[in-house]
Amino acid sequence: MNKTKTKKTIMLIMLTVLAMATLFATDVTNASASKVHHKRTHKVYKKKKAKKKHVAKKPNHKKKARKVAYKKPAAKKKAHKVVKKARKSGFSSLYRSASSKLGHPYVYGAVGPYSFDCSGFTQYAYRHGKHKYLARTAQMQYNTNRHVSRKNVKKGDLVFFGTSRSNIYHVGIYIGHDRMIDAQNRGVVTEKIHVPWWHEVGYARVA
Repeated sequence: MNKTKTKKTIMLIMLTVLAMATLFATDVTNASASKVHHKRTHKVYKKKKAKKKHVAKKPNHKKKARKVAYKKPAAKKKAHKVVKKARKSGFSSLYRSASSKLGHPYVYGAVGPYSFDCSGFTQYAYRHGKHKYLARTAQMQYNTNRHVSRKNVKKGDLVFFGTSRSNIYHVGIYIGHDRMIDAQNRGVVTEKIHVPWWHEVGYARVA
């Protein structure tokens, strides 16, 4: 009976040892597999991170080009706006100076400030509106300033009348829409350029 009991005990011990060995082997296998999985995951993560970093560092030439292309027209537009504003304000000051004398009488040989002849009026308007000095007579104002064509005429240019370019008898200041401000028999007025009693011979721009 003791032998049988001993055999059973030995068998029980062996089974226990075998079970423990199997359990240990399973744990080792699982730990190894987990370690391998962790290594692979970490490797993939590192690769992704490196790729992302590379993409981030790579200069985006298209984006930069678009940005530059956007800035250039914007800068150009701004510059154009500034120039346009300066030109506009330049004419505005001239027109303000000239229009402040509307209704003042015409007197031959007068240069202001209360009466004018045609060239005395343009001389006065330019001196006070743009700080520029014109010659005294209409003919001299035509001779001493840069001539421009009718299609290129701008507000503030001088418009001349006469029988020819060498025989000019009247001058006014172009204010746009085929009109001018000038001193004539009725005094300082605004009126149309192309009328039967005037013969337009040219335009000039004061530098």
